[in-house]
Parts: sequence; structure tokens; C-alpha cells
Amino acid sequence: MRRRNVLSSEFNMSLGFMPVVISIFLCNFLAQDVSLYIGTVIGIIWSYCLSNNPDKYRPNFILYFSTILLFVLSLTTLAPREYVPEGKLPITLETSLLLLLLTLFIQKRRFVTVLLTHARHSQRALFAQSAEAAIVSARIALITGLFHVVAIGLTYIISSEPNEFFLFTLYVLLPDTIFILIIILNQIAIHSFNKLMGQMEYIPIVNAKGDVIGKSTLDEVQSPNNRYLTPIVRIAAYTDEMIFLCERSKETLFDLGKVDVPMECYVRYGESLPDAVQRLFRSFFPKTKEIEPQFNILYHFKNNETNRLIYLFLLNIESDTILKESRLAYAKLWSFKQIEANLGKNYFSRFFEEEYDYLRDIIYIKEKYKES
Repeated sequence: MRRRNVLSSEFNMSLGFMPVVISIFLCNFLAQDVSLYIGTVIGIIWSYCLSNNPDKYRPNFILYFSTILLFVLSLTTLAPREYVPEGKLPITLETSLLLLLLTLFIQKRRFVTVLLTHARHSQRALFAQSAEAAIVSARIALITGLFHVVAIGLTYIISSEPNEFFLFTLYVLLPDTIFILIIILNQIAIHSFNKLMGQMEYIPIVNAKGDVIGKSTLDEVQSPNNRYLTPIVRIAAYTDEMIFLCERSKETLFDLGKVDVPMECYVRYGESLPDAVQRLFRSFFPKTKEIEPQFNILYHFKNNETNRLIYLFLLNIESDTILKESRLAYAKLWSFKQIEANLGKNYFSRFFEEEYDYLRDIIYIKEKYKES
């Protein structure tokens, strides 16, 4: 089953810096006012395309801030006074945008509150996610911008009159480089987050009918405080009115060390029941194709420690060859008489104690019909 990324590149809100990056780049070849106009038009068109794509709409607040800044500076070019000195557009854009992001970061709680207050109920979760992503991008931008401020300060401490190369690097080259670096760092953070989350196993949360209503991590599901109903597949293997039993796995937190059927697993989130059964079966019988588990009952098991919807399957093993090719070598065959002598003595798992009467009756019936 192919895993989907938890976060897509759409959550890289620092991509909203691109209109500013383009304006800074173009000012090396075009007049400053023309660069501002082009960047403003790009920002407006991009913002318009985002808002008119309801299926994939995800507000990019940094894009909106960048576009507003470019628009305001474009208006200043129409005034008689020159507000942006020639050659200072890159540092002006960087400083102005970082100040806007600093304001956003300081007022982040108020920003999110106001945003969610005015957002439609159906879009609140989406807006909250986008706002959080924008705040993360703002934090990275401010940290990176701080290094630029330190670089400028150190340059003037070392030399009161830096040469043209240092001035060009500090005020023209670095602003664009910093915005591109912020975009790359955000993308690396998203990739690392997806990689981390991709290693986590998710378990579906279901209702009493088995319909998926949510999901949780495996660690959360196994927590003693977990009260969500989660699906479990159990396969009881038998032969000649004897059941294969062994101690529960050390990885199992519930009824650890008790004797139980060997085959048990969670159904994974996004995985169908047949796929979960085959995954569990193949882990014990990697080479076997002659037999397959048969579904028997679905029941709800709940106590103070766990809450599980259990799909119980039966597997009849008649061939010694199949048994030798399986991972059941560590399991032992228990007769009904041996099992019944130990029931109610805190020896078997509570799952098995719940299932035993049913398993015995079904196996008796199956063996009876097989003989006839």
C-alpha cells in the first residue's frame, strides 16, 4: 500500500515569497518600478488563481502579504518623491516583508483568532492549518533574516567603508538568496516531517459496525488511556480437534505473557480487512497457497484496559509439509481437554477465554462434517 504524504508542497507557505524574489531578480536588468509592477501582477494573478480553485484552495497568507507589499511600493513609484532609492529595492523589500512577518509572529494568536472568527465553519480547519504553516514559515524567515542583519553589522564593524563587492552582496545578492533559502528550508522541513510521519503506523478508529470514523497512531491505540474502538484480526489455527497456542508476543501490551492463538494483528488505516488477513497469514505462511483463513465471527471486546472490534478467523492445517513451512514451530498443540483444565486460572488471554467455547463448537462441527 503506497503511503501518501501527510503534508504536500502546498503547505510550504514560503512559496508566497516568489513574487518578491522575481521582482528582486528583475531589478538587476530592468528599472525598479517595472520590476515592482511585474512582481505585483504575478502576486495578484497567483492570489486570484488560488481563490478561484475551490477544490484545492489553501490560503497562502505570505503570498498575500508579499503581494500587498509589492502593490504599496508600486503605488509609491507614482508619487513625485522617490521612496525607494535606486539600487535599494532588494533590501527594502526584504526589510519591509520581514517586519510584516515579525508583526504576524508576535500577534500570531490574535491573527489565528480573528481569522477563524471570520472564516466559514466549513473552512476553519483549512484556515487554521494554513495560518500555522504561515507562522512556521515566518519563524524560519525571521531566523534567516537575523543572520543577514548580523552579516551587515559585522561587515561595518570590520570596515567602515565596505567595497562595492560587499555592498552588492549584502544589499542586492543576499536578499534574493535569503528568500530562496527560506523556501528550500521549508521544503526540507516538510520532507522531513513526511518522512517521520511515514514511519508511523496508523490504526483506524471504527464504530460497532466496523465503519472507519477516524484514525490514531499505534502508540496512542496501545496506550492504557485509549478508549477508541479499533479493529483486530485474529486467526486461530487448528488440526484434528487441537488448537495451536503460544505465549503472546512481547510487543503486545495487553495480557502480556498469557497463552493465546499465535496470529493477531491490527488492521492498518487505509487497509481493507481482506488485505489485513492476507498480510497476517503471509507473515506466518509465506510459501503456502493451498489453505486460507475462513471468517467466523465479529465481536466487541471491551474492558478497563482495551477496546477492540475483533474479526476472528479459523485456519485448518492438515498437512505436515504446510506446518513445516510455517512460523508456527514455536506454537504447541493443545487439546480441548488440556485447554479446559486451565480455563479461568488466569493462564490464557482474555480474548481466548472469550472465544474458546465458540471455537470448540465450530471445530467439532467442521471435524464432524469432514468425517462424514
